[in-house]
Amino acid sequence: MQHIDQIVSLIKDKVQGTLSPEKERVLEKMLLDHPRLQEILQEFDSTEKILKAVSNYQQVVRAHSQQREKFLLDNLLNKVRQQRDHSPDTSIYPIKRRHYLYLAASCFLMFLLAGYLIFEQQKTTKYLHHTMISDFKPGTKRAMLSMDDGQNLVLSDAYDGISMMDALTYSDGTVIADEQEIAAKVMTLSVPRGGEYQIVLSDGTKVWLNADSKLIYPKSFAKNQREVTLTGEAYFEVSSDKSRPFIVHTKDQTVEVLGTHFNITAYQDEAVSLVSLVEGKVKVFHQNQPAQILIPGQQAAFKDGQIQVYPVNMEEFTAWKNGEFIFNNEPLSTVIQKLARWYDVELVVDKKLENMKIWGSIARNSRFSHVLRLIKMTDEDIHYKIEGRRVTFMK
Repeated sequence: MQHIDQIVSLIKDKVQGTLSPEKERVLEKMLLDHPRLQEILQEFDSTEKILKAVSNYQQVVRAHSQQREKFLLDNLLNKVRQQRDHSPDTSIYPIKRRHYLYLAASCFLMFLLAGYLIFEQQKTTKYLHHTMISDFKPGTKRAMLSMDDGQNLVLSDAYDGISMMDALTYSDGTVIADEQEIAAKVMTLSVPRGGEYQIVLSDGTKVWLNADSKLIYPKSFAKNQREVTLTGEAYFEVSSDKSRPFIVHTKDQTVEVLGTHFNITAYQDEAVSLVSLVEGKVKVFHQNQPAQILIPGQQAAFKDGQIQVYPVNMEEFTAWKNGEFIFNNEPLSTVIQKLARWYDVELVVDKKLENMKIWGSIARNSRFSHVLRLIKMTDEDIHYKIEGRRVTFMK
């Protein structure tokens, strides 16, 4: 019951505008743990009704402090439900009885809130409680630059990325190392889980690297060809140079372009590799298979040794670069892969939920609790438990 009193008090402060930021987070967590409460509160259509209900609730529970749970669940709630179901004329009741029912009816929804919480607390199922030990933060600008001469640089999170034009600099021009100081010929830009970073290559090509990704590239490109190797996900804006094709190698495919914008998803732990063309034209190769030529709006998917080409909504596959997640009836099994990398958490899904479709969009700078709300909007019967940085979804 102390838990119920706390929520009622927080709701009152929220409505009156006196809720501190710390208590605001507490209330958000409670409503997140009990989504049904949000629906109950939405049934109040004015601030005045909420405050009246809170006041009446507090009066009643003070008057019945010895048997509060029994009073709430077994007595008042049942009578109020009967009153609402049958809608009798209250004028037939004695004055004291009418006052009692008026008081009960005026705070009916608040007692529903209390009753719901008690019912939830009494359930024995191990799937019930959603203990949010900590709310995971989204990814940030994080990367490591490794060179083939043995040097390793932890790059600053104060910048969006680096540039290889003329010298090694941050995106605002701050010099990291002069060209003469770099002895390495091949470099590797590694972005960990929970990170993202950008790079401008020596030819002016711009690359955005997503979480848990790696780009291997030369300090400067050869005169007749430009080649890089990608593991993970990246968005490319290739600088046009008709004399030097730009080639991206992944675990499954080779992509050749002259000047174009495209996205590649090629994680080692995923069965499908994707090349999504936004602008221009690309050729996609795999071993001895015929090359597939893509036009804007098309995607080449490699799976089980075969390349298939089909049209897609490109925004869904490039939204991450613009700071957003977009899920369009996407299986939960693939949604959690993206979320796990970005929030650097371990996500586990019951097999019964793997093919459940998720839809909606959310900013990538949102905290993890907001993502959980999006998932539960699809099916409020989804439960989860959090143990450290491991989140398990179940039903």
